[in-house]
Amino acid sequence: MKLPKVTLDIESRLREFDVWITPALGEIRDTERFREELDAAVETFERMGEATGKFTSPDNCDPDAIADAFLKYAEELDFDDASSSLAELASILFLATGKSDNNAKCQLPLYLRDQVKLTTIPTVVKSRNMKPSVTTKDGGIPRVLTTDRYMEVVAAMKGAPHHQKIFLNHFIKFLLSDDRYVAQLWSIGHSYFALKSFGKERDFLSPLVVFKIRGSVAASGGHNPEALLRDRLKEWGLQPGIDFNLADVPLSVLEQLIAGKAAATPAKGEGVKKKAKTRAYDFVLPYKTAGAHRRVLVQSQFYAGDAGSVSHKNVDQTTSSRVKVRAFLPDAVFAEYVDGAGYFSSLNGDLERLLEMEGSEFFQIRSAPVRLRRELQHAGFLTPLEVQQATYRVTVPRREKVAGVLKAEGYSEEEIGRTLQGSLSRGLLAEEGPTLAPRREDRDMVRRYLLLDVAAAKGEDHDPTSDQSGLVMVPGYGPFHGIKGLDLIKVAKALAPGLASQLDQSEVMLADLDWLKAQKMTL
Repeated sequence: MKLPKVTLDIESRLREFDVWITPALGEIRDTERFREELDAAVETFERMGEATGKFTSPDNCDPDAIADAFLKYAEELDFDDASSSLAELASILFLATGKSDNNAKCQLPLYLRDQVKLTTIPTVVKSRNMKPSVTTKDGGIPRVLTTDRYMEVVAAMKGAPHHQKIFLNHFIKFLLSDDRYVAQLWSIGHSYFALKSFGKERDFLSPLVVFKIRGSVAASGGHNPEALLRDRLKEWGLQPGIDFNLADVPLSVLEQLIAGKAAATPAKGEGVKKKAKTRAYDFVLPYKTAGAHRRVLVQSQFYAGDAGSVSHKNVDQTTSSRVKVRAFLPDAVFAEYVDGAGYFSSLNGDLERLLEMEGSEFFQIRSAPVRLRRELQHAGFLTPLEVQQATYRVTVPRREKVAGVLKAEGYSEEEIGRTLQGSLSRGLLAEEGPTLAPRREDRDMVRRYLLLDVAAAKGEDHDPTSDQSGLVMVPGYGPFHGIKGLDLIKVAKALAPGLASQLDQSEVMLADLDWLKAQKMTL
């Protein structure tokens, strides 16, 4: 159902932000990447344990023995798996010594040239059957030599085990270049096997793995707020690549999209053009949907901690971006997707600056189902979820009755026809004789969203010091906005007669309210 607009002062908006804040998006330890890396680290230490007598003495940390153990294992693997196994050995050695691939890729060529006295490094080539081998045809030692590239060379030397061992030895000795580094490796390995007797070896390695991957998990969206929002958009019936974009949209691409030109998809490398003093838009809603709509342009900033210099720069770029967009899209709606403990603490001033910008709306992870949907609704964009809800808001949900509900809310006939027909063709609406209904698997979700909308549209502001027991609190209308549970049921039954029998069932209502709370849409 269409959510009413509201005007809040800056103080109320900031207070609401604090109430509905998402401090963090989860632990790195909860990601699939962490589990994979931890498994690989355990396997690597087990293999090194075979070579070192379970790290009984620093003297056992012999590069020859370690190289033998890993190459013996690599014999049974294909090229890609062998390369990965050797790269994991390298990553553990980096952790143990405190060195990094970023430095090593520059220092390794000099080590091979000046200390090992090599004059050439083989390169990997693949024949027509994709079987890898090495060649020294090009000659020379590159100025930059990454660990991955080096280990691919070692893995490809499978047919020359003597040289394969020599090259792996060079790398291990490069990292274990003095007794202190050997002692550090031994200390970690010895502790691993000592704790293994207590079943705590994985706990011991966990901080090392977190330290290793935390930057890449953040960069690759291990807990990506954009991914969470895309899941919500799909929940509302929006189509990826049509109703919303899947990659950032730079201003140049956005302008082409508005002009109706073909290049409405970011070309390869387009995102690099962010070097200009403007930011790309994380979401353009609607994106390529047919029809006339105002567009909601979303920029996303989630800071779980202090990222001051980045945040200040993004705030400055937000202003310049909007000026440029207004030149070719004067009716654009701007919404900031902002969240995280950083905005509660050290970046609170940046948040205030964003919210003070003229015409600036915001939403958080938890408030997107109210705040972002409200912006889309008032931009004239009708989602399949609103159509599904409308089937419950009339006693007999014939097509013309459903369309009448939506027309009364201000949607155009063209938009109603587009979304109705699209929902039917995609199976989001089921035709049951002359009547319409949401598809069976969506019905619980549609009912729950309707309860959320009723609480938002019919709720009231409450004194935070008063008794709030029995209240269903929702975001979007101030810090303490909600409705009593019994009143919610009564109003929902009146507004959605098609749901009256379901809302009379206490089990259904309790399950619905529990779901909304579990999804963190309500308090």
